[in-house]
Amino acid sequence: MSTSAEPGAPETTTDPPVPSPRPTLLLASAVLTLLCAIAFPLAPVVAPVVTFTWPQAADGTAASLPLMPYQPVRLDAAVSCAALAATPPGAATLATTPPGTPPAPVGGLTVRPGLEGVVVASNGETLATVVAPGGPCTLSVSSDPSRTEVRVDDRVVAVREGDVRPVVAALVAGTPTTDGLSLSLRTDTRFQTTPGVLKDLLGIGVLLGLAGMVVAVWRRDGRRFGGFGAGPRARPRPVDGVVALGLVGWALVGPATVDDGYIAGILRARGESGFTGNVYRWLNAPEAPFSWFYEVARAWASLAPDGAASVLWLRVPATVLGLLIWVLLRRHALPRLGAALRGRGATWVAAAAFFAWWAPFGLSLRPEPWLALGVLAVWVGTERAVATRALLPLLAAAVLAGFTVALTPGALLGLAPLLVALPALSRAGLGVREGWTRALVVVAGLAVAVLPMAADQSLAGLLEATRVRQVIGGGSPWWNELSRYTTLLVPGDVQGGIGARLAVLLTLLALPAVAWALYRARVEPGIAVAPARRLLALVALAPVLLVVSPTKWTLHFGELAGVGTAVLTLFVLLWSPRVVAAADRLRGPALVVVLGGLGLVTTLVLIGSNQWAFAAAWGVFWNDIPPQVARVPLANITLPVTMVGTLVLAVVVAVRGRLPRRVARALAPGALALVLVVAVVALEGGSFLKVTADRLGTFSYGSASLAALRGDPCGMASDLAVETDPAAGLLDVSGLAPQTSGPRFTPTAQQAPAVPLTAGGVELPGWAAPAGISEGAATLRSGWFTLPPEAQRREAPVVVTASGSLARGDVALEFATGSEGPVSESPAGSRAGTAPRDLRALAPEGATLVRVRATSAARDADEARTATPAGLSPDLPLAVSVPRVPRTVPFDEVVPPGSTALVDWPVAFAFGCLRPPPLTSGTAGVPPWRVTPPGLSDAGEIAVSPTTGGPFLTPRLLVDEVRVPVYLDGDPTRDAVGLARWVPRLALTTLTPQVGEETVAGWSRQGRASVPVLDTP
Repeated sequence: MSTSAEPGAPETTTDPPVPSPRPTLLLASAVLTLLCAIAFPLAPVVAPVVTFTWPQAADGTAASLPLMPYQPVRLDAAVSCAALAATPPGAATLATTPPGTPPAPVGGLTVRPGLEGVVVASNGETLATVVAPGGPCTLSVSSDPSRTEVRVDDRVVAVREGDVRPVVAALVAGTPTTDGLSLSLRTDTRFQTTPGVLKDLLGIGVLLGLAGMVVAVWRRDGRRFGGFGAGPRARPRPVDGVVALGLVGWALVGPATVDDGYIAGILRARGESGFTGNVYRWLNAPEAPFSWFYEVARAWASLAPDGAASVLWLRVPATVLGLLIWVLLRRHALPRLGAALRGRGATWVAAAAFFAWWAPFGLSLRPEPWLALGVLAVWVGTERAVATRALLPLLAAAVLAGFTVALTPGALLGLAPLLVALPALSRAGLGVREGWTRALVVVAGLAVAVLPMAADQSLAGLLEATRVRQVIGGGSPWWNELSRYTTLLVPGDVQGGIGARLAVLLTLLALPAVAWALYRARVEPGIAVAPARRLLALVALAPVLLVVSPTKWTLHFGELAGVGTAVLTLFVLLWSPRVVAAADRLRGPALVVVLGGLGLVTTLVLIGSNQWAFAAAWGVFWNDIPPQVARVPLANITLPVTMVGTLVLAVVVAVRGRLPRRVARALAPGALALVLVVAVVALEGGSFLKVTADRLGTFSYGSASLAALRGDPCGMASDLAVETDPAAGLLDVSGLAPQTSGPRFTPTAQQAPAVPLTAGGVELPGWAAPAGISEGAATLRSGWFTLPPEAQRREAPVVVTASGSLARGDVALEFATGSEGPVSESPAGSRAGTAPRDLRALAPEGATLVRVRATSAARDADEARTATPAGLSPDLPLAVSVPRVPRTVPFDEVVPPGSTALVDWPVAFAFGCLRPPPLTSGTAGVPPWRVTPPGLSDAGEIAVSPTTGGPFLTPRLLVDEVRVPVYLDGDPTRDAVGLARWVPRLALTTLTPQVGEETVAGWSRQGRASVPVLDTP
């Protein structure tokens, strides 16, 4: 007799198989899997042993040795008394950081003669002041994580217990030669490990155990693995082609998320470092145990032509994941929810709901697309196990759940399908032994995930990486979970764009609405109630399980893209006009509540802006304001309509008991929600199609993708120009005397003097703006300058460099023709901070002349008395340069493709042809270039900051950073990106390491990586 596993299930199965009386193979395989998985992280790993000695040659007194982590595992240094005597006054005989480096928070080792003796300091602490004996002698320092010792010859003169190892960036001698100086150290390579033989064998044991379990449950189930699918084979439909085209189109023109640059940097550095470390913070600690998807993405990136992974190339994995999610939805998830979701109309609804989730969350290098696929696949496998009482889909679901949880620290939702299905799985069992068998299969399947979690790291390495993250921080405690939702609703926040609001808020509304329709109204128009209830329970668990996530980004909601699509589809169908009109219970108070909630959701969605991260927002309409019609925000319309409409409907229901069928049909929430979904999806897609068409001559993600298809994978670099010599573009400086005016203050030329300003490392002539007194303000106007032809044709901007605060003043460019008066233009550029910045403007049509106007803010009499002799208030040192029209060369000529550059995480996604500096052998490379976010943003500083464990702190100590002006082709007034040349402060040689290897137990650790300021013994 054929039966269904439970009421409402859409598929029919054969009688449940009789379990084998002796499941020996299954039990043995499960035990083998568990034992090997437990031992896997404890198995020995092979670590490189890298040592440096200095000096190695007589061609300099300083050598570059930027360590990462900053301190060595062990250091031994020796300084002869003769070298101490030859040291010039005030210099250090030996130092491991360049001169001028502050002792805190990056204190190195210094040995320097002092008035009272030789002063030895390490890690910001003075270890000893030693009076050197007369005659030949040697002062030596030995330091390891537990003890630092200072000796004079064989006599111990100072001991410091605990970890005071020095930061090492370079080895610098304060004497004319390195005679009498020596140093050796071993770098910290604890994370750069590879599996040992035993670890490989244990990994094979896990896989053999898994294979044995598959064979055993296959034999037990008596069916092919192809039976995993739910329902009949679904033939391709036009909707499938539309979804595929939509996913490909979105990959071509769609935006980047906030973290795409961050992850792109990690992927590109994987080959240089030998392991997947966090190249922007946390001492480059490995991302393990939550990093296996990086390895897959890295493998794909390495296949890019010429090794340059373009924006489009890096998006292929996410697009493939999106296609797989849709296939699971169409072939398995929707059919499992009932016959009503197999129809053509329901499939089109699901497609719209899918894009509502995918557009803001899916196209990403982040783990959310992987999570979305994993959560949906686990649910499908679990439902198949419930429906057929088979063990094979349950084993598959358990393995997939383990891999899903291993994606990211907040991925516990991967376990939720198994949790919500426990009651149904228990009812499907055939006895106590069968229940234990199922439990063992699930636990052993979950344990397989230890392979990607600890593939090339030991248990000690995983624990140390976790400790470093905890010490440095960067996350948010669980009690701040509410911030995820407040961020979603903050107007203007990039995490709360209109698309993200729609998907999350509408799904949160759909959960109780669908639950009420199934539980209280008992509406079942072709819906499989039990699977639908478990789906709702799964999605309802998401906000609870997200609490454990160490960060509170709204992007984490993207893990619901698969199951959230199914919930939205159920909502549209269960509250469709036909169903609402036919069900009396759906036309009463519940309908009013759902309509009121939908109106509120619509208002909250329309309060948001069409905002996206960084360069993705360039040219997008409504990216900084809410959607409007005739300058009236749509939210200002929907809110009163919702309030009045809900009140009127509530009165009608209170009087009549329910709404009339025609009214209910017209106001069906499902149809209205579908209209909102389609409108927002169309807005998002249309926005980026328009941006791509409008910006074909400059950078957008769409134009970068099209360029990649033509063979140019370098992204934004191909659309940039560099001003290598700002002085070359200065306008004619004849008649520099400034014209000044002010209501109550008319400064003389001496009171508004000429001052130099720096741009691109070049000094430019300019003036200090005067400061006004009392209620008035003072204005400085330069003489007129003639615009060159390229500026008159609006092919190049007019640029003025400003220094000082513009918060209490202003800088403008005034343009004129020979016969018409001036037209004032406010140049684009950052108004925050006081550092020099370039302000840019395009000349109006027909303009031939330009002058600079700088207006200073008013000061009261007390401030005037404290003014400097130059007429500047100490808190308002506003100065402006002579205007210039930049002379530029293509970015690729200054920084050719394949060049080594530190590309800060906010902009790294768009630079596919630059190589990251290596982080290997316990050292960090010193790149000649750094690409930074635009303006004065310090978002990229985490890579060079000690308090965040920036991996490039020690290289940064060795260079001066000289900013070079950069311009975006076709959009020259936009401050698109920054470029800085790293100029070495000292003439440094390089050292050759001695490299060996050792095998260490998985639990073995040699001290720990130290974080300046934050770490304590």
